Amino acid sequence: MKLEKSKIQFSIGKNPSKNFYKIVLVAKDHLPKELETKFPDQIKSSIFSGEPGQSLTDESDRTIYLGVGESAKASIRGVAQYFFSFGEKLRKWDSVGLEIKVPRFLTKNLSPAGLVYQIANSLDLGAFPLNVLTKDFKEKKPKFGPVTFLIEDPGAEKAAAQGLEKSKAVSKYVNGCRFISHLPANHFTPEEFVSRSKEIAKENGLKITVFDEPQLKKEKMGGILAVSQGSDKKPKMILLEYHPAKPKTKKKLALIGKGLTFDSGGISIKPAQDMHEMKYDMCGAAAVIHAIGAISELGLGVPVIAAIGVAENMPDAAAVKPGDVYTAHNGLTVEVQNTDAEGRLVLGDVLSYVGKKFKPDYMVDLATLTGAIIISLGHEAAGVMSNSEKLRELIDEASHSSEERTWNLPLWDEYGEDLKSDIADLRNVAGRPGGSLSAGKYLERFVDSGIEWAHIDIAGTAWRKKASGTQIGNGPSGYGVRLLVDLVEKLEKHK
Repeated sequence: MKLEKSKIQFSIGKNPSKNFYKIVLVAKDHLPKELETKFPDQIKSSIFSGEPGQSLTDESDRTIYLGVGESAKASIRGVAQYFFSFGEKLRKWDSVGLEIKVPRFLTKNLSPAGLVYQIANSLDLGAFPLNVLTKDFKEKKPKFGPVTFLIEDPGAEKAAAQGLEKSKAVSKYVNGCRFISHLPANHFTPEEFVSRSKEIAKENGLKITVFDEPQLKKEKMGGILAVSQGSDKKPKMILLEYHPAKPKTKKKLALIGKGLTFDSGGISIKPAQDMHEMKYDMCGAAAVIHAIGAISELGLGVPVIAAIGVAENMPDAAAVKPGDVYTAHNGLTVEVQNTDAEGRLVLGDVLSYVGKKFKPDYMVDLATLTGAIIISLGHEAAGVMSNSEKLRELIDEASHSSEERTWNLPLWDEYGEDLKSDIADLRNVAGRPGGSLSAGKYLERFVDSGIEWAHIDIAGTAWRKKASGTQIGNGPSGYGVRLLVDLVEKLEKHK
């Protein structure tokens, strides 16, 4: 399954084509003099005043003035979100480019690298359509004009160029994550997950290992096997290994992803309304395999293992039933009181296997695990639970620099008390109160002692109906790829 590369040519400097629009970023307190000269009535009457997201187009010289609000309050997140729509325009236009003027007042207050990185990401995400199964998509072959950045401050140009190069590597993996996440379950099965993982491995020279059902049985991966019992799609565990040519640390990071290509809820079946969205229950695994691709392409100096558990949860006659007990990879017996709490069963086995096999120093899992996290945080942030203050701080730093929001939640022992079973070592649910937190405590039981671990519940951020900040709307956002890339960058520098 081929990974699509960006069709936009990005560079720093003047636009070399003859067919482009200039975008001038304008603050309320930094209105260009030519605006007041050319459009005195519009300025005087506040038709354009530089308010956030406000725009004014001068067709005489093909210039779009784009407001960012007050210069002191402008943020990378706030500026980048306006460029999703420009990405969509580039896709609809025929060979029309952009020349984006980045003013001194922005690069003075904000990171030039981060600003250009996120603007370029937004353009690439906006220009990447997800209606890939339509006749219109197959017939239309959009032509993109070049996009360039004019950096007003020469001293910021080098950093801006670095941000642009990072975007070229990362945005295609964010879009790749969005692409497979949006495919329906009859187009993207566990077998297709293997194909995409092999493509990423081939492109980046990664070692790949695929566990089919016989190997899963041999390794006693009872959780993955239990979840997949009711489906005719066979489960997989896929491992990708990145060994940097120039390692900057001996410490290893393991990234774990939940990959339910469809989750009906099993015997504890979900309501019919919006069940079609359960094709998105593999967004954690999608983010993990695309993140290791981006990490490898950037040549970051941290050894990384990406491991995903892939299955389909269906209510067949052979499906696991409420009350059934299975034995997990680490030997714990688990009473399945709700078959719709299946992601933790899959993740538990993968966490246990990777901990024992690779003995990573850090382990981070991404999963669309609980609806409860959406009640807590809405769609603006993922919830983080960790046994390590140090790892939590690193994720905080990565969240700020990547503009992929996270919020720390407690992992207190009390949240795990109701996971006690009267027949097995533990049960897979603990009631509705604190549902995201008890899920985190469940996963903690599968993390070996000495491993610094964090669980990131991305159920609210993995797909969304409207854009916000750097997260594009109308479907899967690709959340997690940029976060994990920046986490590895922090680990490179962490002593």
